[in-house]
Amino acid sequence: MKEAEVIVIGSALYRHNICGSVRNVLDRFYGLVKNGEFSGRKLYFLFQGASPEKWMLEAGEYIMKRFAKLYGMEYAGMATNRQEAGKLGNGI
Repeated sequence: MKEAEVIVIGSALYRHNICGSVRNVLDRFYGLVKNGEFSGRKLYFLFQGASPEKWMLEAGEYIMKRFAKLYGMEYAGMATNRQEAGKLGNGI
């Protein structure tokens, strides 16, 4: 990840938020990675569930925005379906 220009994190919507395995990855960055260490990289978030409510998507996006900011990444957006992913993909 330290050499990547673009980072894409994907998660299923599970129990109203980001799935546990992705949450563990985010949690394990703390202390091991210095604040700002990923400066200059773009972070994209793919988040999908069977029938998510707006507040669930907002909660997941909030977490990813904070994660990106903490490590100096530019948050480039979230996609929740194929059309949104296609639009985000045009920016890569």
